[in-house]
Amino acid sequence: MDSITRIAGSVYDFHDRFGIPPISVNGSSEAAFDRLRTRLAYLVEESGEHSKELNQGNLVDASDELADVAFVAMGTLLELNELGANACQTVAAKNDRKTQETHDFDSGSGKLVKRQASAPNNPNISA
Repeated sequence: MDSITRIAGSVYDFHDRFGIPPISVNGSSEAAFDRLRTRLAYLVEESGEHSKELNQGNLVDASDELADVAFVAMGTLLELNELGANACQTVAAKNDRKTQETHDFDSGSGKLVKRQASAPNNPNISA
């Protein structure tokens, strides 16, 4: 948790230090989408660098690049101001509601999958 808090603070300080303004979601939506497309390009670049290091088996460098991905993602959320903050709260709440009763860990994919509802008993089938 300390590391996540540290990088979040670094993102905030970076944006403050360089005067990076928030994305205006109330103004021209085209301007907002243009800025988000630029941010997406940064994410793709950092994801590519992470992928390259991972595929070459460089765990330390891959981890550093993954932290760069997180830095850019957090910066994008920060630039979205209240919209980004609300998105963080929404996603956290959504994931907080996932439990072992509602989801299973799929060891094959490494993902959580929603549990399938049990089929109700069919009264037309006899035992």
